[in-house]
Amino acid sequence: MRRLAVVSCLVLVATPGYGQINVRTLTVAGLTDCIAEAVTTNAVVDDGPVIILSCTAAKAKTLYNFLGNKIRAEVVKDQNGKFENRPFGNSACYHRVEDQNGRAADEFRCDLVMAIGGILDD
Repeated sequence: MRRLAVVSCLVLVATPGYGQINVRTLTVAGLTDCIAEAVTTNAVVDDGPVIILSCTAAKAKTLYNFLGNKIRAEVVKDQNGKFENRPFGNSACYHRVEDQNGRAADEFRCDLVMAIGGILDD
């Protein structure tokens, strides 16, 4: 998050007054940070034809909020609690707002699904 803030500040200072960072650029930065966290924390799952990269907490919250500029949250309630989901492609970011007992929660997670087909098969 700090890296993103520093980069954002540098870009804002370095661009002319009419320049503006667009939503797409911020979202790509959020995706990059999420992937970096997933690799660093070993939150990568090889699920056959797809790889799932997961990030949580600050990185997921940042990406969830960037996605909010384009994607409305879908409210879902299941046995794990109540969630506000922002799906995009095969991926999604989740904001858990209630736990399974109905108590308020504030947790974020993003699962980025990368389809790779059978390229890694033996």
